[in-house]
Amino acid sequence: MKTCAHCSSVNFDEATSCKKCGGKNFIVNRLTASPAMAVRPAIPARSSVVLICLCVLGLVGEVIGRQMHYQRLAARLTAERTQADQTRTDFIAEQDQAAKAQVVAEEAEDQSRLQDNRWLSGTMARERHEKEWAARLNHDPQLATSVLETNLLAMEQLGQDATLAAQNAVERVALLASPKGSRVEVVPEGDGYRVRVAFMMSQVSRQEAGAITKHHNTATMRLEVEELSARLLRDLYHYCGSRGINYMSVTCNHTLRQTVVPTGATAEERQLLLERAAPVPARLYRLSLDQNQAHAVVDWREASLSGIIHLCRIEYDGFATLTITQGLPYQEARDAEGELQF
Repeated sequence: MKTCAHCSSVNFDEATSCKKCGGKNFIVNRLTASPAMAVRPAIPARSSVVLICLCVLGLVGEVIGRQMHYQRLAARLTAERTQADQTRTDFIAEQDQAAKAQVVAEEAEDQSRLQDNRWLSGTMARERHEKEWAARLNHDPQLATSVLETNLLAMEQLGQDATLAAQNAVERVALLASPKGSRVEVVPEGDGYRVRVAFMMSQVSRQEAGAITKHHNTATMRLEVEELSARLLRDLYHYCGSRGINYMSVTCNHTLRQTVVPTGATAEERQLLLERAAPVPARLYRLSLDQNQAHAVVDWREASLSGIIHLCRIEYDGFATLTITQGLPYQEARDAEGELQF
């Protein structure tokens, strides 16, 4: 569309004169020109064909490149698999050869034994047994196969070592003889030593970790604690009793919930107080022996637990105030952290 310069009338682009005033001068608005009237450069047909050919060639090249890559990958994997199969075959052949050689050697050894009169008559077995039994009587360290046996031999050697300081020897033997995590104290007293050992019951008895016990009443629990304490006293005196121990005590500790329950408290109030009490390690029972009582035992290795309990003095008995309660919420079977009490 174009506008007349005289009357500003709008006329078609094809008009040669204004339809209103007949003027010949027009103003052409380029911004309002119809998009359909825009002249676009034509793309030659030959260029289109060339562009299509280039695209086809690029696609064919990409396909060929990928195919060659996959072929190389397949060849590499085939070579690796062949090598792995060969390695496996060689390993199996080597194992078969070793097994056959072992069978031949065992058969030759069996045939040799059948020709040995000492082996057939049992003389060789008897000599081997006597040799091993003599080594065990002499406490040969090479025959110690467990941690317990190793500790027992170590304690025996420390107890017989005259060059080792007495207090140092007693401390080391007491640590080895005591349960894991025990607290040991050795102090001079007169011409001897005063030994105190505190141990956790859960280290020597099952189902006693945390503020939990397998016992349903304090009587059976007290009997077990007495036996555990007497056994520990027997081990300690057996390995270091000759070192001049004037006094020895063992204290059994247990994780407890300690609280003060009023006399007139109801069952609900009592349970609530126990639930609020934090678990702590506390002493439960303590036995002791002095030098005079210990001298009454001739052989500590053969001493009975009941006899040791009869000789011991009860220095502390926490069962008088201990109560075993059922029905509390779930409690973790883990001992509370803290220093053990003597």
